[in-house]
Amino acid sequence: MNNSDWITRGEAVFAGTYSRFPAAIVRGEGCRLWDADGKEYLDFLSGIAVCSLGHCHPAVTEAVCTQAKKLLHVSNLFYTEPQTELAELLTQYSFAERVFMCNSGAEANEAAIKLARIYSSSAGRYEVISLSGSFHGRTLATVAATGQPKFHKGFEPLPSGFVHAGFGEPEAIEKLINDKTCAVLCEPLQGESGVRPLSGEYLQAIRSLCDRHGLLLIFDEVQTGIGRTGSLFAYEQCGVVPDIMTLAKALANGLPIGAMLTRTKIAAAFTPGTHASTFGGNPVAAAAGVAVLKTMLAEGFFADVQERSTYFIQRLEEIAQKFPLFCSGVRGRGMLLGVVLTDHGIAQGTAIVQRMFERGILMNFAGMQALRFIPPLIVSKEEINRVIEELGQVLAELG
Repeated sequence: MNNSDWITRGEAVFAGTYSRFPAAIVRGEGCRLWDADGKEYLDFLSGIAVCSLGHCHPAVTEAVCTQAKKLLHVSNLFYTEPQTELAELLTQYSFAERVFMCNSGAEANEAAIKLARIYSSSAGRYEVISLSGSFHGRTLATVAATGQPKFHKGFEPLPSGFVHAGFGEPEAIEKLINDKTCAVLCEPLQGESGVRPLSGEYLQAIRSLCDRHGLLLIFDEVQTGIGRTGSLFAYEQCGVVPDIMTLAKALANGLPIGAMLTRTKIAAAFTPGTHASTFGGNPVAAAAGVAVLKTMLAEGFFADVQERSTYFIQRLEEIAQKFPLFCSGVRGRGMLLGVVLTDHGIAQGTAIVQRMFERGILMNFAGMQALRFIPPLIVSKEEINRVIEELGQVLAELG
């Protein structure tokens, strides 16, 4: 079976919800993937910020195989060893004291929204403020929370109780606060809308607003969490601690899992029957999550990530300076980086990604603003250099 065979079979059975690259990926190792035709790719997309330890990481693979031989599933009416150990690690290394586990980032954000509402229900509060440009998931509630109208189109009427404030404007948030507001929901760095970091000062202003008005602050760290920005959680770099935090993507390095973290006082609003998940925190995914966290928490791991991030940023800035017709700058944190495009570059954004794919480099065009690079955290300088070389050649061809 080659790429063409798998593509033909897939086109006959899948709903058309994705614009897929013309490749059937059959194998991965480290930062590399191979398709059914045997072509090799350097993966600077990581399954969209998921495979942060690279593909088939030995520790994760061993944990999954060992757990699969012992117990695949038991309902959350029982305790399991890996789920408990994962929750202990998450609380030990974060602000949180309680964890709810689910299967995805959207589900984690649903849990956060429900918790904020039920916690605030005695005061009649239910409205959530989020930011323009945000992305919080694909369920109806998380689409409503998402501050990008293109994701709303065709799904109206959306659930009520969500309003959006202008990006980077604390005063815009304050104007939306009323006696129905219960929480502010934001990403420390907006990945899907073009790799837009929220400054520490901006996040501190949001924290102050929440404190002054008695609101909960929810950080959506689905994409930024679990090492992506160079520390276990992005909030650690911002000098701001949320009341609720959501995680998913890289938590199990490819297995479906999500988590909503908070403090004991807030979590107490969730009682038996108020929220649940059949598969949330299942033993195999949780075992993978334990392996991920133990690997990242090893001495020197994040120092290495930060050192290579600095190098990658420098190389991307060289590209931006060399091709000002296409590029206006570089932004991001850790290994969530974007080359911001000019109007001319934006017009060529899709073509750039396609040409990089043809050269065996996987990345994407985020928010019609930036070329987004989210490689595994284990990426080497040699692999970074390869991407820089190929990107330079593509921009030279298009220029």
